[in-house]
Order: sequence, then C-alpha cells, then structure tokens
Amino acid sequence: MALKYSKAPISELVCGFILNKNLLLSDGVLFKAIGSLSKDYPIINTHPITSEEEVINDTIQSGIDYAKAGFSTYRLVDSQGRWHILLQQNLLTFHWVRQDIENVGNYPGFAQVFERFHGLYSYIRSLFKDPQIFDSSIKSYYLSYADRVNLEEYKKEGLSIGDIINLSPPFFTVNDKKYFANNYFNRYSIPCDAIGGYSLASINSPTIPGIGQILAVDNKLKGFSPGLSKIEDWFNVAHEIQVSFFESLFKPEILNKWR
Repeated sequence: MALKYSKAPISELVCGFILNKNLLLSDGVLFKAIGSLSKDYPIINTHPITSEEEVINDTIQSGIDYAKAGFSTYRLVDSQGRWHILLQQNLLTFHWVRQDIENVGNYPGFAQVFERFHGLYSYIRSLFKDPQIFDSSIKSYYLSYADRVNLEEYKKEGLSIGDIINLSPPFFTVNDKKYFANNYFNRYSIPCDAIGGYSLASINSPTIPGIGQILAVDNKLKGFSPGLSKIEDWFNVAHEIQVSFFESLFKPEILNKWR
C-alpha cells in the first residue's frame, strides 16, 4: 500500500506471533531479549497485560489467561518513538506507529516492517536450545493495519462519512428531508480460511481534542495455517488480504486522492 497509495492515512502496522503457553519465560528468554533489545529500544515501560480477542461460535470474545500471558507487558520503544515492541510470556508484537499530529506519507511499507519483525522473530527463536519447541508452540500469527482519516479535511469539501467508505449509515426522513448518522461505532468478525483464522475489523469515528472528528479503521488478521509452512508465506497472504480490505472499504474517489 505504501507505493500504490503513498498518501494513505496508515497510522499503525503490527506484526506479531502468539504462543500457546508461557514459553518465553523458559530459559530466561524473555529477560535475555529485553536486555539485548534495549540497546536499540531504550525506552522501556511495563503495562498490565491486555485481553486476547478470539472468535468463538461466531462471537467475538475476550479474556485473559494469566497462566500463559503472565501479569505484565513490556513495551520497548526506540528513541524516535516510531518503532515499538511488546513482549509478554506468550507473545511478541512489533509496531510501526504514526501519531495523529504527523502528516501522512512516512509509512515505510509492509516489506520493510515485516523484515524488521522477521529479524526479531528469528532472534527470539535462536534463544531456545531447541528451536523446534518454539516452532511447535505457535498458536497464531498476527497482522494488523490501522488507518486514521482526518474527517475535518473532507468536511471542508462537503463530504460525509458515507462519501468516504462503502458502508451506508442509517437514516430517517422527516418532511422529505433525509437525516443521516454522522458517526460510526461498528465491529465485525470475518472468517478467513486462507490464513486459518479470521479478521476483526472495527470502524469508529471519535472526536479527538485539538484535531476534530476522525475515522478510525482497524483490521486485525489472526490465524495459523499448516498449509503456509513458512512465516513469510502466512504474512504475504495476510498482507494481500489487508490490501483487499482497504480497497473494498474506501470509495474509489478517495483511494485516488491517496495515490
């Protein structure tokens, strides 16, 4: 998307893996990794762990398994605040981040982000005496894109949310005048056997102090497929799905503005 849509409002890209047990606690892997990575990611904070979302019986459910995840998430950030690593006993996620106050256009592209993530993945794997133990503990991979569109800019052009995305808002009619919804708070789950998992998509339109109303779109792909034996294969397929989601959600006229 970076080359095709150089002006796309991408605010975050996340690559990650989730394990089916607290494997990173074994052999001191977690703290070896934090000690080594802190050279390039010197800002370290701890946070409570977040709940893991899953689709069970066509319902989005969230929960915390402390036996697997532990009680703390370690966030490592580079000195520019651009790259973040989240580590728990059962996962690693790697984030490229753009703040709302920054102009679009700095997104480095999926290939570069994945390359850096793959280096982290390979490093963590190398810390195990038997890397096959790590391989067999992969529960799912994770690829998430977040887009944040400044709606105030489009309001100046007389455009509403319905003019930007292919999602019709509800409306009612009074005295032959139509009144459309001016905000969104939607959540979707989409099964996807191509990645052995599903998409969790959210579309919201919050108002941010000092910025105004934005359109926040977040699509998380999560899954694991034995048919995609290499990690590169899974993420390449997932990336193609993300592009398809992006291009099907936004109106062609809006996509053309971002080229």
